Amino acid sequence: MIFPKKCLGCQKEGKYFCSNCLSQRAPISQICPVCEKPSPFGQTHPFCLTRYSLDGLTSFLFFGGIIRQAIHKLKYRLVTDLKEEFWQIILSELKRREDLLLLNKFTAQYKPIIIPIPLYWYKYNYRGFNQATLFAQDFANYFHLPLSEEILIRNKGTVSQTKLKIKERKANVQNAFFVKQKLKTLPENILLIDDVWTTGSTLKTAGSLLKRSGVKKIWGLTIAR
Repeated sequence: MIFPKKCLGCQKEGKYFCSNCLSQRAPISQICPVCEKPSPFGQTHPFCLTRYSLDGLTSFLFFGGIIRQAIHKLKYRLVTDLKEEFWQIILSELKRREDLLLLNKFTAQYKPIIIPIPLYWYKYNYRGFNQATLFAQDFANYFHLPLSEEILIRNKGTVSQTKLKIKERKANVQNAFFVKQKLKTLPENILLIDDVWTTGSTLKTAGSLLKRSGVKKIWGLTIAR
């Protein structure tokens, strides 16, 4: 009664995402994660694929309007209860979008382990949660796949990528991750999850590190792009 839910777009009371604002979302198509040019199902183009690149990328929503507002409220204002409504939007995309075909095939054929992009311990303690993990848990349940936060570790604090230019973003995440050396064997296949793809520096850096450590196939997944 004191703090009623309001639409993040129009401020109408009742839900965080009203049907009218959701209907005004911009469409999004899939891209190759290397050259960032259109790729019908998000698969890395054969001529772009390298030994250490991502094998594909799936993004569900355009990072603008009400979706941008939602991610910022979740990450920076700690409004975690909007995640359930957010997941229902993603779930509806999963069930109706034909351009998600290869994501579904990848999870069914390769049975990857789901790994969310980790937060640095200081930021995690301040925020109290990792937004990538919140969504990764839902994907793990949906695809019936295991989830691990013990393989990829963030070993240095970085400033928010939203404040940086392209070259600065790459430098910002350089050497930001490490793979736990005590693990005797790494999974052959991974579904690597983050909240937003902008320049892709974070996912590319983490994916390259994992492949250099012995992982064979990595598909990137972001909520928005």
